Amino acid sequence: MERQSVEKVGEWRHLLASLRGAGVEPYPHSFTVEHSIKALNELRRQALLDPWLGATIRTAGRVTDVRRHPNVVFIDLYEDGARFQVMADPKLPVLEHVWRGDFIGVEGPLVKTQRGDYAVKASSIVLLAKAVQPLPEWGKVDRSSPFYMRYRSVAMVLDLQLRWRVAARARLIQAFREAMWRRGFLEIPTPVLQPIYGGAAARPFTTKIWAIDEEWYLRISPELYLKRYIIAGFPKVFEIGPQFRNEDIDALHNPEFWSLEAYQAYADYKDIMRLTEEVVYEAVRAVLGTGVVKYREWSINFSPPWRRVTLHDALREFAGVDPDRLTDDDIKERLRELQVPLRVYNRGVALVKLFEKLVEKKLVQPTFVLDYPEESTPLCKPHREKAGLVERFEAFVGGLEIANAYTELNDPVKQYEFFAREEELFPKDEAHPLDWDFVEELSFGMPPTGGVGIGVDRLAMIITNAESIKDVIPYPIVSRRSLAEG
Repeated sequence: MERQSVEKVGEWRHLLASLRGAGVEPYPHSFTVEHSIKALNELRRQALLDPWLGATIRTAGRVTDVRRHPNVVFIDLYEDGARFQVMADPKLPVLEHVWRGDFIGVEGPLVKTQRGDYAVKASSIVLLAKAVQPLPEWGKVDRSSPFYMRYRSVAMVLDLQLRWRVAARARLIQAFREAMWRRGFLEIPTPVLQPIYGGAAARPFTTKIWAIDEEWYLRISPELYLKRYIIAGFPKVFEIGPQFRNEDIDALHNPEFWSLEAYQAYADYKDIMRLTEEVVYEAVRAVLGTGVVKYREWSINFSPPWRRVTLHDALREFAGVDPDRLTDDDIKERLRELQVPLRVYNRGVALVKLFEKLVEKKLVQPTFVLDYPEESTPLCKPHREKAGLVERFEAFVGGLEIANAYTELNDPVKQYEFFAREEELFPKDEAHPLDWDFVEELSFGMPPTGGVGIGVDRLAMIITNAESIKDVIPYPIVSRRSLAEG
C-alpha cells in the first residue's frame, strides 16, 4: 500500500506540474458564483428560464461528463444534486485540460441548443480544482464494490439515490429538532465519554483517559444524563446525536448510530406515546411532503393515532401464543425450536425473546407494543395496575423497532434494587451496570417523568425504502481489511 501511495502521488505531482507549466493554476483560492446550478435547474423545472436567455450566467460545479466534437464541447456540470449543460468552443483556453471530476467556473450567456435544451455558452472557463484521479463514469455504479464504500464521497456524486437518502436522513434530523423545539423542549448535550456506560444493555467501546489514568467508555445512550437534567429542574429536554455500541454490523445495525432521546417531567408513557407518534409523523411529512410512504411491498401510513397493543395480546394475535397458559418448560421448548439462545433463563426475558422472534416482523403499520415484563429493563417504573409488568412501550414500523420508551423509574431504592437484580439475572456482558452515582442523584428527587429514544437511522431506512442501514448512513463502518483486499 505504501509503495502504491508513493507511485500515485508521483503521478499526481507530475500532472499538476504540467498544468502549472502550461500556465494553469489547478487550485485557485476562490470564485464568485452568481447563479447556482441548483437554482438554474429549478428555474428550468418551473419553465421560467426563457426570460434569462441572453443573460450572462456565472456558475460553477463539478464536471460529470465531457463530450468533445470538432466544433463544440458539451460539459455536464453538477452541484448539490442538480445538473446543467455547458457548451464551449474547443479552442477555449483551459478546456483541453478539463476532464470528469474537475471543478470549473463558467461565465457566458444562457442559450438554447439545437435540441431545445438550455445551456451556458461559455465565454470563459476557469479550472477551480483538478481531480487528479478522474471521476468514474456517471451512472455506472456498482454498489457491491469496495470502491463504493471506500470512496463514499465519490459514491454520493455518482449515485443520486444514495445522495438523496443521505440528504433525507439529514433533513429528518432537522425536522425532529424543529418538532421538539415547537413543543418547548430544550436541546441539551450529554457527555459522549462516560465513566459508567448506561441507559441500555449493550457492549461499550472502551478507551483510556491518559491524563487521569482511568478507563472510560463511549456512551451507549444519553438516558441517565438526560434524566439528571430533569433532576436539575429542566422540565423538557432532548438530544439528537450519535450513540456507540460495540456489537453487530448488519443490515439493521451500525456500531455508531443516531437517535433522538427526549424526557418530559410530569409525564408518563401514555403522554410519550402521543409525543412519539406526533413528532415522527411531523418529521416524515417535513422530509417527504406526505405521511404515507412506500417501504418494501407495503404502503405505510404514519398518521396518528397509531395502534396500541400489549405485548401479551400481540403474542396471542400474531403468534397464537397465550403467555398466561405457557409453563416455563413450554417457553423453553419454543425457544429451542426457534433456535433462540438464552444464556440464563428468566420468564419475562424469555417472553420478550418469543415476541421478537414471532411477532416483530409482522408489525408493518406503526404500532405501539406496551406493558413489558419487569425483567426487560431496570430503568422503567412498575405498572400501576398489572403486577410483574412495567410501563414500557416499543414502537414498530415495517417490522422494525424504531422507538423505546418508559414511564421512568424515579424511586432510588427500587432503582438500586433493579440494578442489583440485573447483576443476578444476567451475565456481566448482558447486564446493565450499577450506576451508583445516578442512584444517589436520583435520591435528591426526580419528578414523574416519561422518556423515549427514537432510532433516526432505522426510520430513515423506512421512509427512503432502503434495504440496509448502510444506504442511509453517509459513512458506515466497514472493515478496512475488506476494502484493502477489494
